[in-house]
Amino acid sequence: MHARISELWRYPVKSCAGTSVPALTLDAQGWPIGDRGWAVANSAHELTWMGEHPSLTWVQGEQLADASLLLKARDGQHCQLAADAGRSVTVSIWSETLRQHLPYEGWDAGDEAADLLRRMTGADLRLVRLSTAARCRDGAQALHVLSQASLDAWRQAHPAVNRRTQRARANVVLEAVAEDDGFPPFLEDLLRGLRAPHAQLASAAPCLRCVVPAVDPVMATLDDGATAALTRLSAERAPGEAVRFGVYLRGVGPGELRVGDLVELDLNFA
Repeated sequence: MHARISELWRYPVKSCAGTSVPALTLDAQGWPIGDRGWAVANSAHELTWMGEHPSLTWVQGEQLADASLLLKARDGQHCQLAADAGRSVTVSIWSETLRQHLPYEGWDAGDEAADLLRRMTGADLRLVRLSTAARCRDGAQALHVLSQASLDAWRQAHPAVNRRTQRARANVVLEAVAEDDGFPPFLEDLLRGLRAPHAQLASAAPCLRCVVPAVDPVMATLDDGATAALTRLSAERAPGEAVRFGVYLRGVGPGELRVGDLVELDLNFA
């Protein structure tokens, strides 16, 4: 079966707003370059997230051509950080497998970035550039893949949901090649992999959803109805299991994904 890539998104700062891009380049390990290479830490040097600070949705990271980071706030404040910016720090990242925080190397981006985060969230937060070991740690995932049909099903279940792709935090959105192709919602649950003209992806895991899709990116408030809708839709497909929305895939070596690419889907109907 075939589909087309309709959207690609990159999230340079984990748990902050992302950027729609025309292409994603995958490194030798199959991870998207420039995605989630930075993160936000609290005063205890632990990585925090949008579920704890919903107004992080008002902060956007954009990777520039020289690999530097442009950090932008909703109020117009911005700062540019070099790709090798920051002083060395140790950051603690929660491991779901071990149920404890683990230490990783990182680099603090400085006071200007911290001031921007404080203005948006009111909290004492620091922007941290992550080491490769931290970014690609056990439990982290490379690419979140969703279909447009699944996003539309979410809207039908909860019409008030806005900016669906941004809230779902998908990297890759797939759509039917033609209207009569019969691309049903949640077909991506069956994905074992896909082949694009310049990249190949393999299945990694289902995407188990947290509270982040409930964050309204305009109001920076939690919309419980959005979570309830995802819970209902997931229970119809996987009763009694954790809420899932989309799947995680990873590149089989280096490559590039482009908006408009026709991709071949490898589906498991067993």
